[in-house]
Amino acid sequence: MRAPGYQPVVPDRSRLVSLDFGRLYLRDLGPAGATSAALAAGPPLLLIHGLLVYGYAFRALVPELAPTRRLLIPDLPGAGDSDRPPPVHCAGYSPTWLARVLLALLDDLGIAQVDVLGHSWGGAIAVCLADAAPERVRRLLLVDATCFAMPLPLEGRLALVPGVGPYVFKNLYRRAALAHYLARALADPTRLGDDDLDLYWDRLARTGGREAAYAMLTQLANDERMAAMLPRLKALSCDTLVIWGERDAIVPREHAGRLRDAIRGAELVWVEGCGHAVAEERPAALTALVREHLGATA
Repeated sequence: MRAPGYQPVVPDRSRLVSLDFGRLYLRDLGPAGATSAALAAGPPLLLIHGLLVYGYAFRALVPELAPTRRLLIPDLPGAGDSDRPPPVHCAGYSPTWLARVLLALLDDLGIAQVDVLGHSWGGAIAVCLADAAPERVRRLLLVDATCFAMPLPLEGRLALVPGVGPYVFKNLYRRAALAHYLARALADPTRLGDDDLDLYWDRLARTGGREAAYAMLTQLANDERMAAMLPRLKALSCDTLVIWGERDAIVPREHAGRLRDAIRGAELVWVEGCGHAVAEERPAALTALVREHLGATA
C-alpha cells in the first residue's frame, strides 16, 4: 500500500501498523535493520506532520534523505490513511496522547532512539515525545512549530464557539476552506497544485477526519493546555534546531525567537522567501538543514 507522491526508488516498507488505538499508516523508507548503510546512517528520522494535512506533506524530502537514512513518516491518528477514533476515546487528540502513540509505534518497530522533525502541530507533539522519553530522542528539529497559544483567524474562532463549533467545522468546512488555509501556508500560493489539494481534502473529508481535526484545533486554541508546553520546552536536553519560514502567515514570527529562547542551547535558522509549509515550499533548504543538524549521512 503506497501513498501517492512517493517514488519507490529506495527500500519501501510502508504499511498499516496495528496499535492499541487502531491502525496507523506508516511510510517506512530507506535503509533499515543491520545493513551497513543503516548502521552508518545513525538513528531513523521520525517526521511528524501538522494539522489538516498528513505524511504526504513530506514527500519532497524523500528523494534526497531516504537513500542514506531510514525515514519514518506516520499519518497521525485522525489523519491521512490512519484510523480516526472518536476524540472521547483518545484524550481529545491531545499532543501528549499523540506522542504516546508514536512511542508505542517505536516500541512496535523495536527502535530505541530516533531523531525527530516536527512541523507546526507536529512540533508540539515532538516536544511532548522528547519530554516523555528523553532517552529516545537524539536530536530535534522544530519547523514553524505551534508550541505557544496563538491567535486564530475568523474561521478558526467561529469553529470554536461553544455548542455550534463542532457542527460548523464538520458540516461547513469544505474543500474551499482547506484550500484557503493551505494557500496561506505558502509564501507563493501557486505552489499548491490541484492534485495536492485533492489528496489533502480526500483524507480530511473521510469519516471522522474533520472531527479529529476539530479536536486538535481545540487543543491548539486552549491557552491553559498550550501554557503547559513551556516547562516541557525548558526541560528538553536534546540538541535542538528551530527552523522558521520568514514569511510564515500561520504562526506569529515572534514565536520563533520565543521557542529558541525557551530551549536550552537551541539555535534558530530562518528560511528566506518561505511561508509556513517549509517542507513543501523549500524542500532543498530544509533538506540541507536536516543534514547539517543530524550529520553528513542524513
